[in-house]
Amino acid sequence: MTDHIGTHEYALVPPQTFADRFAERWTKEFDMPASEAMRKLWRIMGNTYQEAIKAAAQGRDNRWRVLQPPTGSGKTMGAVVYSGLQAELNASIHPGVKPVGIMIVTRLKAQADEVVSQINAYVGRQVATADHTDQRATPEQLRDSDILVITHQAYTNAKRTLSGVKADRWVRLTHWRGGPRLLTIIDEALANVVEHSQVKLDDLSVVIGYITHDMRLAHPAEVKALETLRESMLVQAGVNDGFGTGTTLAWPEGAAPATVDLTPLRASMRARPFDKLMGKDDEKERQRLALRYDKLLADAEALLDQHAFMALQGTEHSLNSSALAVPLDVPGPVVLDATARVDLMYQLMEDRADIIPTPPGVRDYSNVTLHVAWTKDGIGKSKMIEHATARFARLEADLRQRLSPDRKVFFCVHQRVEHQLPERGELPFAEVAYAHWGAVDGSNAYKDFDTAVILGLPFRDHIWGTNVFFAFQGVRDDDWHENPTWGKHANVRELLQRRHLAASIIQAMGRVRLRKVVDERGRCAPTEVFIVLPAGERGSEILQYIRTDLPHINVVDWPFELDGPKVRRQRQGLPYERLVKFMQHRDPGRTSMSAIRREFGLKPHQVKDLQKLLRDENHATTLALRTLRVTYGSEGKGRGSKSFLVKAT
Repeated sequence: MTDHIGTHEYALVPPQTFADRFAERWTKEFDMPASEAMRKLWRIMGNTYQEAIKAAAQGRDNRWRVLQPPTGSGKTMGAVVYSGLQAELNASIHPGVKPVGIMIVTRLKAQADEVVSQINAYVGRQVATADHTDQRATPEQLRDSDILVITHQAYTNAKRTLSGVKADRWVRLTHWRGGPRLLTIIDEALANVVEHSQVKLDDLSVVIGYITHDMRLAHPAEVKALETLRESMLVQAGVNDGFGTGTTLAWPEGAAPATVDLTPLRASMRARPFDKLMGKDDEKERQRLALRYDKLLADAEALLDQHAFMALQGTEHSLNSSALAVPLDVPGPVVLDATARVDLMYQLMEDRADIIPTPPGVRDYSNVTLHVAWTKDGIGKSKMIEHATARFARLEADLRQRLSPDRKVFFCVHQRVEHQLPERGELPFAEVAYAHWGAVDGSNAYKDFDTAVILGLPFRDHIWGTNVFFAFQGVRDDDWHENPTWGKHANVRELLQRRHLAASIIQAMGRVRLRKVVDERGRCAPTEVFIVLPAGERGSEILQYIRTDLPHINVVDWPFELDGPKVRRQRQGLPYERLVKFMQHRDPGRTSMSAIRREFGLKPHQVKDLQKLLRDENHATTLALRTLRVTYGSEGKGRGSKSFLVKAT
């Protein structure tokens, strides 16, 4: 199909053709039933893509069109089919008709590669290419590929790109041989859509103390700006201490006490021997500190360039700011987000986003049973780290009694406690897999698992909520900090928290086999999900969001006591797999063997056995650690000797 758009004629995929070809692949290739509600949804998807292309070609608007197909209704597969059809159409057009280029944005690099592979296999030739840090596309591939697939991180880096640092690279991503790419498909909600900047008062004082006399002479304007920033923070901190205020506006955009380009000073600071200043001689520690302080200086520059507000958490004062980390003016943006009904971001975008209604009856989750336990105790990251060993022991004991050996169980937990879960051979189930918050959205790796267990929730603090709101809606005065209203919502910061938690939970639940349709009613094979929610209004509202987003789901009580009687858990041998997972999530630098002993509850003879193992360069554990750039080291002799693992920057 071709269509006149303005003065040009473009090759456009007819929505009905897309729906028919999608249904054919869905039913014949993947052997899944397609209900009339699903077919209607697919026609809506085709219409939405076409409308976005037309709007971009005419320069009419850059409204974000948000499709919310429920989990398991083929949103990613639909992007593959539509892209393949567009590439086929581009190859068959007659002179005078303009082809249409597409950019797809996925959450992970592996997903980008998979989407490229599927599109090329569907078309039968090379029409799509990926561009990410593991696989850079050549300029020729960027120019000639009908479909370009990049990651969310590359997309969110566009703000810096568009500001002029690498503007030519962004042009190469968004343009091809047919001109501007007219459709941008964003698969799953954008991660890190808001760029957060934070400078803590004590950290800023430390960094200023590292500036030498020669550096002060070479960069007087930069140093003065930092000292002015510190003085302003000291004044604001005094106000906060006096009134016990949580957050207060420091200055609106354009009213900072100084503005400065810190690039020259940052370059000088990166060359400082921070390790030797601390009495060490450790190149890896030097790199770690250089990166840490460079990040602080980058945030300081952003704060002086934007609005800023002071926050008091405990006894720690910080200056904070935020900005949208994505360009909203990309051509033809269409978001595929199963949790769009829950995610408040699209409502905060107001007239920049259109949420496309989903026809009823696409999915039926009546074969899903959600087991809910309630707790008044903390289930955020810090509390889970503090109580992980005891809580996971009780969880393991409960699941052993509740689940049969043939089950395939997927665990979603906080990253910093993932290593406390049992190793795969320690649980009596057919298959066990783990993932952490921030690494589950969009993954298909667990689609055949019949059980999901979610323990610990990804709470965000009030600074995050303020940052997100300001990034979309603009800065508010001090009165708003005390009374954070928006529209009919009495506390938009708390609403952001609840919506964020609900969307995260739904994403985690959607990783297992509830995503796969088995009949024309849109049901899945029987699936169980176990979760602990906070007691009270917050937890009840989160559960209601889950019920709304997953219609007909069965919710039952789970008689699990999170912090009940102590359960003793027997470990089998040394924690090889868990040690690798532990080091994977550690920050760069040294981790002493005494810290590892405490973390895993090792006896003295087990520590010696582990040290012997780590000296073996060919052992599987040592090789696995090496892929993480982790090596074993020691210094000293006899009783005063120390051994450790070192993770490179």
